[in-house]
Amino acid sequence: MSTTLPTHWDPAKVIPGQLVEPELTDDIAPGIVEVVPARTPALYRAGSAAMTVAAVTGKAVGLTARGIWAVGKPFGVGVGSIAYLGYRYVRAHDLQEVLGGMSKGTDWNKVQQARHSRWRFLGWAAGGVAALNLTGWWALVAGAGMTALDWSWTIPPTLTTLVAAAAATLYGRYRLASPSIGPGQVIADEDTDDGEEPFPLAHCVNGEQVEECVARALAFKNIGTRRVQVIGHRGWGWEVDVDLRNSTAAKVNAAADDLDGLFNIAAGATLIEPDLQQSAHIVMRLIQSDPFADMPRPQIHAPNSLSVKDAVVYGRGMDGSPLEFRLRGMSMLVIGASGSAKTKGALRCLAEAITACRDAIAIEMDPVKDGLTEFAEAMAAPPIRGHKDCTTWLKHLRDIASARNQVKTQKDMGDLWEPTPETPTIYAIVDEFIYLPAEAKELAIEILRIGRETGVHLIFAAQESTAEALGDAIAGAVTYRVMLASRSEDIRLVFGTGAAGMGYRPDRLRPAVDDERVYDAGKFYLMGPGYSRPIQWRWNRFDRDQIRQAVKDRAAAGRPWFDQDSLAAADLLHIINRKGARSASLADRLSALASQFGSEQAEFVATLLREYDATGRSFLPTSEVLLPALHKAGAEDMDATKLSAMLRAHAPGVTAGREEWDGKPQVRGWARSAVERAAAGLIDPSKARLQAA
Repeated sequence: MSTTLPTHWDPAKVIPGQLVEPELTDDIAPGIVEVVPARTPALYRAGSAAMTVAAVTGKAVGLTARGIWAVGKPFGVGVGSIAYLGYRYVRAHDLQEVLGGMSKGTDWNKVQQARHSRWRFLGWAAGGVAALNLTGWWALVAGAGMTALDWSWTIPPTLTTLVAAAAATLYGRYRLASPSIGPGQVIADEDTDDGEEPFPLAHCVNGEQVEECVARALAFKNIGTRRVQVIGHRGWGWEVDVDLRNSTAAKVNAAADDLDGLFNIAAGATLIEPDLQQSAHIVMRLIQSDPFADMPRPQIHAPNSLSVKDAVVYGRGMDGSPLEFRLRGMSMLVIGASGSAKTKGALRCLAEAITACRDAIAIEMDPVKDGLTEFAEAMAAPPIRGHKDCTTWLKHLRDIASARNQVKTQKDMGDLWEPTPETPTIYAIVDEFIYLPAEAKELAIEILRIGRETGVHLIFAAQESTAEALGDAIAGAVTYRVMLASRSEDIRLVFGTGAAGMGYRPDRLRPAVDDERVYDAGKFYLMGPGYSRPIQWRWNRFDRDQIRQAVKDRAAAGRPWFDQDSLAAADLLHIINRKGARSASLADRLSALASQFGSEQAEFVATLLREYDATGRSFLPTSEVLLPALHKAGAEDMDATKLSAMLRAHAPGVTAGREEWDGKPQVRGWARSAVERAAAGLIDPSKARLQAA
């Protein structure tokens, strides 16, 4: 019998008890319709409520059981461990393990004494706890107004019990978190401080802890110490004074990389400075932050505001002291790997100062790269590029350095070249020096040897400093030696044997990778007059916009240039001009000499040489060619006799000759070689007289 009607039946038209014959399409058997009100069965409702109660109750029971287990398990582990450790303690098992058992009567006596001593200690401890509980009860009665015999006496022991239970629970959690703890161990091995294990520097909060940290790290590397004392905490880290025992500063420096790891500081952040007077005394600097992070951007110098005699600041040391020196008499070698800020840091900083001097000029050369092109307008010559041009200019500088000895004597300057705007000191900045040919390197060594007294100085820069790449004797001939981030094998050649052991470690500096990861770019170590400490320095860093504006201002204000006396003495007046250096013929040199000193005879000899060049002949007749050329040049009264006298005055011993000319067998004239000897006599009279003699 159906208990519900189909959705399309109208209940109002259904007669209770009436037989219903469904349509053939309906899959319903004939039957009596009985209308039953729709309702949820009572059994279903009872079952649903029961399930709800069961679910809630089960969840509560589950949570309660889980909470009990979360607290009960560590509590049980803690109580069990404390009970076992307590048993071992009162039975002196730890002493028995130290003794290796009780094989002798004396061992038994020691164990018995330890047991009695420990039981006595436990008795005193229990008495102390009881006394504390009694004191607490008395305080509640006397201070809180409780009655002595009511439940107040239960409060102190209850609190004591709770504290003990909490301690046992916490200890149980500790043992559960450290499964490697043995049954007889109180704490894990990694938490055991035996007074020897090194720990990170970052854990130190005061000087005493730093001293302990350093002492442990050195001891771990088998470096003995007599005294470790903190000098002070700096903005960048700690400075520590150390007296070594049976060890040396070189051994500490050799372990510097490992010490970085023991202190857990950045690579290269452990610096060691030895005491030159006490070999067993060093100062350690432990860097935790960049010492130059607060270094301000430098200011550009005004045009012609400096002198080579002024002390100029070029950067700063990690101890806050300024990096300053005078340009006068200065030559420098700068070694730095790619990305160390060799060109954009060191050379740019030096060029900025030199081009601001009113009594100094600079030229820059680079055989393979673009060098310091941004300074072109402030330089005394256009940028010098390529092996050939660099070698040519080094020859010119060598000649000037040598010739200036004569000029210095004539001007009564004294022992050293006296720089003025009219007689400026010359600085040649040579980047990527290692790529120069051997001839150029030999010229550079000559300049270093003779240029200090005559005001011609070189500033070298290179990426490495092996003997083959750098050349012999250069590192030892310069005034200042600078090493930015470099290779370890470069240290010996630049700073000398044993320098790494003395704390000079540019190999531990990291060059920049890009504009964001600059690392130690611009930081360096320095050796030179007044600089003998192995501490880090950093160059001032000028940006390109600063330099561009400074160069424009300096070019507009006017810059000094090569002095004419030095160029003339070096026979370079006709070669070097403000547009650079050019190749010149012997006739051009004579014309330059005539222009400078007003010598008509120099111009006349130049005219003769140009005739030889024009005709391509090595012999020219006097009347047919040479005299007409001189008359056209302005020597209207010149004749054969005067021409012969003029040539012999500058080239004693030369004579005219006779050769065939224009079909005539014997025509009187002069060979080109005789005229060239006269030209040489005009340029260098003393040399001509010596050759004639």
